[in-house]
Amino acid sequence: MRMDSMNVKRVVAVVALALAASLICRPAFAQAPPRTVDVNDSQDGGKLMVFAGDTVEVRLHSTPSTGYSWKVVEIDRNILAERKAPVFVPPPQNIPGAEGHMVFDFLAAAPGTSTLQLAYVRPWEKDAAPARTFSIDVTVRPASDRPMPQH
Repeated sequence: MRMDSMNVKRVVAVVALALAASLICRPAFAQAPPRTVDVNDSQDGGKLMVFAGDTVEVRLHSTPSTGYSWKVVEIDRNILAERKAPVFVPPPQNIPGAEGHMVFDFLAAAPGTSTLQLAYVRPWEKDAAPARTFSIDVTVRPASDRPMPQH
């Protein structure tokens, strides 16, 4: 009888060890967390690949005192969802009339491809061409395709 009791203890110990090992190794198989991808004027006309759940933060030069502001003119809102209203970030010196940045915050909501196009316009000049435009093709891949970060 004593032998059976020792075998049971060994089996329990092996199972406990295997369970502990699986819990320790579990993070290696977990999905990497979403990230924020910064986009700026220099990427106009380019391409961007992100994963569902990522944030795409677009920072474009802007001087609101001229009457111009950036406006989204093309987007597939099923793929890229605007999280909040754009925010103007003034230049560090806070000099009146100096150029700052308009910051847009988008969620990569679903897999697919969307052109994100913005126009720098004066809202009251309905028929005028934009002073500037910005366009980037964004491909959103499934979150499950995201590679794990290398340590």
